[in-house]
Amino acid sequence: MTPARRWPIWPALLLAALGLAALYAEPLRTRFLNDDYTFLEEARTRPLPGTLTGTGALGNYYRPFSRQIYFALLSPIAGGHPLVFHLANFALFLTALALLVDLLLVFLPPAGAMAGCLYLAVLPLQRVNLTWVSCSQDLLALTASLAALALFRRGKTAWALFAYAAAVASKEAALPLPLAFAAWEMGVRGSSPRRAGARVAPFVLIGIAWGWLAIAMRTRNAPLPALRVDPEHFLAGYAHMIQSLLGLEHPAGMPRSLLRSPPPILPLFLLAALAFWYAPRGPQAEAGVPPRPLRATAGFAVLWLAAFGVVTGPVVETWSAYYYTLAAVGGSLLIGLAFSRGDRWMWVGLSAFLLWWHAGSNNTRAFAVTDGPWGWTSHLNSSYFRRASALTDTLSRQLRALEPAPPRDTRFFFATLPPWAGFQMGNGALVRALYRDRSLGSFFYSQFSESTAAGWPCRFIYWDGMELRQLYANARDPFFQVGSDLLLLDRPAGAAHAFRRGLAAGGERMDLLYWLGWTEFALGHRGAAEAAWTAFGAHDDSLYWIAHLRAARNSLVEDRDTLEARRHLVKAIEFGIGRPEAHAVLGQLLLDARPKYAMLELKAAAWLKPRDWMVRRDLFIGLVRARLDDPARREFDALAAIYPEWRTDSLIVQAHRGLERRSPAGRGVVEF
Repeated sequence: MTPARRWPIWPALLLAALGLAALYAEPLRTRFLNDDYTFLEEARTRPLPGTLTGTGALGNYYRPFSRQIYFALLSPIAGGHPLVFHLANFALFLTALALLVDLLLVFLPPAGAMAGCLYLAVLPLQRVNLTWVSCSQDLLALTASLAALALFRRGKTAWALFAYAAAVASKEAALPLPLAFAAWEMGVRGSSPRRAGARVAPFVLIGIAWGWLAIAMRTRNAPLPALRVDPEHFLAGYAHMIQSLLGLEHPAGMPRSLLRSPPPILPLFLLAALAFWYAPRGPQAEAGVPPRPLRATAGFAVLWLAAFGVVTGPVVETWSAYYYTLAAVGGSLLIGLAFSRGDRWMWVGLSAFLLWWHAGSNNTRAFAVTDGPWGWTSHLNSSYFRRASALTDTLSRQLRALEPAPPRDTRFFFATLPPWAGFQMGNGALVRALYRDRSLGSFFYSQFSESTAAGWPCRFIYWDGMELRQLYANARDPFFQVGSDLLLLDRPAGAAHAFRRGLAAGGERMDLLYWLGWTEFALGHRGAAEAAWTAFGAHDDSLYWIAHLRAARNSLVEDRDTLEARRHLVKAIEFGIGRPEAHAVLGQLLLDARPKYAMLELKAAAWLKPRDWMVRRDLFIGLVRARLDDPARREFDALAAIYPEWRTDSLIVQAHRGLERRSPAGRGVVEF
């Protein structure tokens, strides 16, 4: 008699559930992250029927069941607490495992089914599925797909159709499921191609219809991005599938991580105790189990892997291991086949090894930040979310301490934040949830404009490397500072709005009007620019312009008085604002003492005389020193176009090397 018959099954189910709950205790305690806030806000503020007519809050994919419907159903119960969502996702996870066992027992003895189920349960990518609430889409697609297959096998076609529709409405990765149905009919049941085609045809029609609907919904919101369907990308997709199913989300760090990550004790104790139910070696273990040839089992597993691996090809440049949640069912079959005739000690050893492997993979502390088909580190993995969760907790506390009770309609603008923290996304769903105030909004600093700021109260925040602080909190004219920053960031529309806000608030008119004029000039509004300059008193006078230029030269050459020279240059600009010479010299003089205003004057000189490579050189060097890397790259491109010999200038070469060292292009993986 087998141990499975001597021991009742319910203690085994309880031990398995407790073991997995202990293993995933940290993910189940994680707060909402990233896209979660956007879905939650949509569920709270928009009627469900209205959200189903489009792609929803993110506007990228049409996944109504796992996004709009799922969040709308759970939000009233959760009351803003993530635990309810995590428990719902964990229940889906356990249900999927139960359905997997149901499938594995068709092909394998109980020992193999237990081994295959354990593999899927502790696969490292599952930590992301249970950490990130938004991964309900992958868990729902997995559960509904396995349910559809279970119903299809039992001849309940109508219910199977419903489950398949739920799967593809959760995530389009489930679309290839009819191929598994066909493989079951012909490869396992031995049906003729005609009979198999008749049974599978309704599912194919649903898949085609849903694919068309998903594309139509997507193109209504934004142009559909070009899909990468060349052989290289599909090959990369399969390569990363194998990598993900082996738990190698960051191969370079895996050996070191395994050495410092022993298997977790409590999950190991609970899961190893299932050895009492693990079928021993011998012919009795297979009594009552329908025999399946090795070829049929392996063939079904390989077809499953091929079908569900192909869907990642078009998106492989941004691959993450959890993309292969559905494909992992094929891996479970192969693992179950390999361990189908083990004994209790093999189960204990397998449990210890898989938990050690799980811990090692999830403690690699690295994630990819650049796109490409052949990057070997997962983008959104448990390391990414563990870091994001810690940063979100810290930044949320600091923001509440910095601004305990913002006025209604306040707009937060974040100048700097820890990179890849996921704290600021969209227009501020996280901030609105943090303060429980739907009138608030938040954006990145460079997004300041009339549409984002209007006339509402504004708070400008930056991260100093340790904590959040107010930007320009004590400045006499903060909107002037904001506008001049945006001008350096090549955001003239936002700068214009900031200067107008400064004028309305009673700021220094001369400075505001002067730079408002240059902002309008950059926008191509020559008439508005001249009106602004005239309003602060500028007018063309060649005699005065030449006189002040000469006086500035004499101060520099004869008296070595840079302060007096700067004063004369300012007056020269007032009498010849559209002439580049005074702007260029003033910018050069200010680079060390007032670098921000120096770069602004150099930008003005470059606008007036675009092919002056020396001005662009000084501006490029200033931008690199200020660590304004994106504007610096744009300026370098302009400089290289007009001065191909730039490598002969040691100052340009040195600045360019510094810029390249900070370039994210050479830093595809973040390790922390």
